[in-house]
Amino acid sequence: MSDPTATTPLPELQQAQFDAAELERLLRDIGACAQITEIIPKYAATGHVPENAAVTLDDGRRLLLDGGARAVQFRYRFQDADWWDTVMALPGGQFRLVRIQHHFDSAS
Repeated sequence: MSDPTATTPLPELQQAQFDAAELERLLRDIGACAQITEIIPKYAATGHVPENAAVTLDDGRRLLLDGGARAVQFRYRFQDADWWDTVMALPGGQFRLVRIQHHFDSAS
């Protein structure tokens, strides 16, 4: 029986800041090495896209580079874990990455 007062530790967050060239490398690696499960754009208040719109890796890249989205979350599976990379556009052609890894729980 599990302890109802026990808390599950939060996954570790990783953060980085980089330029457009590094963004291209990141997305190329995700496309080549991972199984993409979902790509979720985070639009500015003035932007609107239907909820069921399919967003590809190239769409996410364009949205970030062209300023069409505040951020894009790339969800993918790599080495028996789910990864969620949220990339936010910053001023001056910079980008901020917040990455979280979700391990599969074989007991569930």
